[in-house]
Amino acid sequence: MLISTNIMASPITDLNKVGEGEMHYLFWTIYAAEFYRSEHSAPEVRQALRITYYKSISQQNLIEATLDQWQHLGYQPEEMVRWSVSLVKIWPSVKPGDKLTFVSNNHGEGQFFFDGKPIGSIQDPTFADAFLDIWLSERTTEPKLRKQLLGLSQ
Repeated sequence: MLISTNIMASPITDLNKVGEGEMHYLFWTIYAAEFYRSEHSAPEVRQALRITYYKSISQQNLIEATLDQWQHLGYQPEEMVRWSVSLVKIWPSVKPGDKLTFVSNNHGEGQFFFDGKPIGSIQDPTFADAFLDIWLSERTTEPKLRKQLLGLSQ
């Protein structure tokens, strides 16, 4: 008997986990985040961030929170508008257990996956670094989470 299954490789299969942590707001844990980087196994894939949500969040609230973070980091309004227009076309609303993964390549471009399935990409060479800066910049609003993601604290 021959059994055929449709198996999709994870977008982070060839990457190494650098660190992980959780995002807390007041009394709630909002999501868990994991940061991955390639070594020499996948030259086109540079890094990835996977977020597993613990709370339901609308697409609009996800985008507004992202814009708030970019504003805090000092990105230009025209860039933020351009990126958010793309995100509206890609991001869904999320509920507990959903996983949103972002994978960037060496050209700064990035692709989003929702529960392991591709949902869209942004071909702007400035987008990937700006998106990852939300968590990885020294100016992030969540320095403890940044340290955990970069493997700087346990």
